Amino acid sequence: MATSMASLVRDGVLLEMADQAPAPSKDYCQLLITTKEVVWRWWKISLRKGDERRCFPGEIRESHDDFLNDDKVQGDVRRVFGEPSLEHALGLCRGHVDFITRVPKPMLIFLVSYLELEDISQLAQTNRLFREICNSDELWEHVYERHCENVTEEMRDLAKDVGWKSMFFTNKLQLQVQLRRQRGRKDGSGDSPTPAH
Repeated sequence: MATSMASLVRDGVLLEMADQAPAPSKDYCQLLITTKEVVWRWWKISLRKGDERRCFPGEIRESHDDFLNDDKVQGDVRRVFGEPSLEHALGLCRGHVDFITRVPKPMLIFLVSYLELEDISQLAQTNRLFREICNSDELWEHVYERHCENVTEEMRDLAKDVGWKSMFFTNKLQLQVQLRRQRGRKDGSGDSPTPAH
């Protein structure tokens, strides 16, 4: 299974980060972790006259195991990107790769659309990515279409206004009222009640 999951890693890149080092340094740094190695790059930047000769780019390439034992490079990563980023990088080098976050979003939406409603609700509570997906209009459009026999253009127009998730959880009577109101807005007749005779 790991072989097929590895195809989800674009060009073997597991992590790529770049940023300016914290003050007073002006250096620019990059951390690149691939499936095979860790690359730490820096570009020395100085605004002082005469420092041109000492300003040079540098690069360290090492295996995941070497990075796990390299306190100096780990210290540089921590200084530039912070402790959470260093911990993430160390996890990747230990083989803790979250392949599910690398699956294209449309594919995740398609897969999640086949879950039971209770499972979608629970999945939404796991992390930010799944909360986004489980509340997305794209997902609820798939769910709505699977549970309803006939989705009319009028219903699609209403979904643009209220959202597919709201449409899905609206009971049929309320949905008919909303469709009638929308028809009235298009016709210009509004949703004023008809007088009783």
